[in-house]
Amino acid sequence: MLSEITGRLRRKLPGRIWIETGPVVLEVTVPFTLVETLPPVGEVVRLPVCLWIQEGTPELFGFADEPSRETFRLLASLSGVGPRLALNLLAFFRPEELEEAVQREDIRALSRVPGIGPRRAERLCVELRGKLALQKKKTAPSPVYEEALVALRNLGFSAREAEEALAAVFTGEENLDELLRKALKHFSPG
Repeated sequence: MLSEITGRLRRKLPGRIWIETGPVVLEVTVPFTLVETLPPVGEVVRLPVCLWIQEGTPELFGFADEPSRETFRLLASLSGVGPRLALNLLAFFRPEELEEAVQREDIRALSRVPGIGPRRAERLCVELRGKLALQKKKTAPSPVYEEALVALRNLGFSAREAEEALAAVFTGEENLDELLRKALKHFSPG
């Protein structure tokens, strides 16, 4: 699996770049906003990448950083989104901005992205609620978070229920008792 590429930038176009890595030149699809931040042609670049295979056709996507790549993977895997729309979202929002827009249910901001109307923006908010925060926590788990996850599983909650509850309440400031208390309150209606 490809994770990152380093090579000489051969060509830049809006949304697409070519990187020479030894005798091979790779075509990489990138958010159009990333192209503006890259060094001049001829300079060496290093990008996190994701190889996406759809209907038997491979395509290499490049990103400014690893959180953007992980957010892309999450977005592209959602029903009705796919890699193109995921890339559009990342051209308009950094991962933390997207998470904020989803948490605030900012339909207007999400609808500014080409290919996303109000209905799709609402659906994105529903599908992504908790997943973006959970993804962030999975990339940097804390011991307290992990212990709380195990404790909730031992109390009979499914992995998904436990992860969603923790994603909704975890701030990183709690001790284990506080985190469990908050998570259990999350399960209580009203």
